[in-house]
Amino acid sequence: MGAMEGPLGARTLTPTLRPVLEALHHVLAGGEVSVQLLQRGNADIVNELNLRAERATEESSSLGTAGDILSATV
Repeated sequence: MGAMEGPLGARTLTPTLRPVLEALHHVLAGGEVSVQLLQRGNADIVNELNLRAERATEESSSLGTAGDILSATV
């Protein structure tokens, strides 16, 4: 989706994504950020990515439960 660029073995984060990731790191470290959307992306892709994020959150939430059951039986 354009998050990484460059040839295999030498990929780097796209420069336009770097400040977003740095801002996320500040939030995770207890900071506060402001986000401004300058240009909307393709609506279908945005919707698909939002759906994938929701599914990943649901799946990761259920992993703790499954992991608790598995660790209890080991």
